[in-house]
Amino acid sequence: MSSSDPASRLLLLMRHGKAENSSGQPDHERALAERGQSQARLVGEYLAAQNVEVSRVLVSDSTRTAQTWEGVRSQMTDFDGEVTSHEEIYSGGPSELLSLVRGVAPKHAVVLVIGHEPTISSLSALLADDDSDAGATAQARIGMPTGSMSVLSGSLENWEALGEDALTLHTIVRP
Repeated sequence: MSSSDPASRLLLLMRHGKAENSSGQPDHERALAERGQSQARLVGEYLAAQNVEVSRVLVSDSTRTAQTWEGVRSQMTDFDGEVTSHEEIYSGGPSELLSLVRGVAPKHAVVLVIGHEPTISSLSALLADDDSDAGATAQARIGMPTGSMSVLSGSLENWEALGEDALTLHTIVRP
C-alpha cells in the first residue's frame, strides 16, 4: 500500500518468529529458531508481493524480534523507512504499545510493529472495528501464532487518533 489518501493508515502487528528454547539463557536473549527465520522471510515476501511500502518500523529490543525484522527486511528490497528499537514493546502491554504507535509521525501511513504475545494479539483485538473479519478477530482474541501478522487499516488523520475499534482487521497472515 502506498496511498495518496493522507487519512489512509495501515498498521501491521507482527509476533516474532518461532524462538529457540531458552536452555538457561535469559528470555530477552533467545534467538530465532530456523523455523522462525523462515517465518520472517515469508512475511517479508508477502509484504513485497502485496506492494506494501512500510515506512516506519517499531521493534522490541529482544534478540528474536530484531532477528525477525532482519528476516522480513531481507525480502523487502525497496525498504528505506525508519526503524527503531523499544524496550517497552518487550516489557509493556497493549496500552504502552498503543502509546508508541500514537507517537508515530503522520507522514508514516504504513507502520509495522514486531513484538510479543499476548500484547500483539490483545492490541489487534482492541483496535478491530465491527467491519473486521470475524475469523481474524477470533484468532486475535485467542492469541496469535509465532511469526503471524495482523493487517489492520482505516482512515485516521494521524496516528494520535488511534483508539479502540478504530481500524478494520482484514486478516492474520500465518506463514
